[in-house]
Amino acid sequence: MKHYHEQAWSQYVNGQLPPSEIGEMEQHLYGCEDCLALYMICMEQMTTTLPVMATEEQKYVDAVLARTMGTKRSWYRSTMLHYGIAAAATLILVATGIFHGLSQELGPPSALQPAPPSELKIDQPISDKLLNKTLSWLDTLQNK
Repeated sequence: MKHYHEQAWSQYVNGQLPPSEIGEMEQHLYGCEDCLALYMICMEQMTTTLPVMATEEQKYVDAVLARTMGTKRSWYRSTMLHYGIAAAATLILVATGIFHGLSQELGPPSALQPAPPSELKIDQPISDKLLNKTLSWLDTLQNK
């Protein structure tokens, strides 16, 4: 296994190597603890030359805020647009009589009353109910 010396890792940290050699060195780091230790030493030595995040971080945050604060919300995400579409759809349905047709299909308001308790009803066997429904369905097929 080929080991890299401290100067090579220093060049790696500074980005002074060709991409092919960088790839080889990265692969080597995965399997060699000695070279990883040298790499960490080079990283610690480079802290004086690397940018300090405390000052750079504030600049980065300011740049992100400047980019995002100036953006407007998309027109199609507007709440008023959604309310307007809902109101227009309601008006169209009312004007075309869809709601009136639905109310006619449902029948009178008394049809929407809850069923009486089962104690008051005379229970009919399920087989009789199914037979009656099947016969009525067959009658409607014969009439067509």
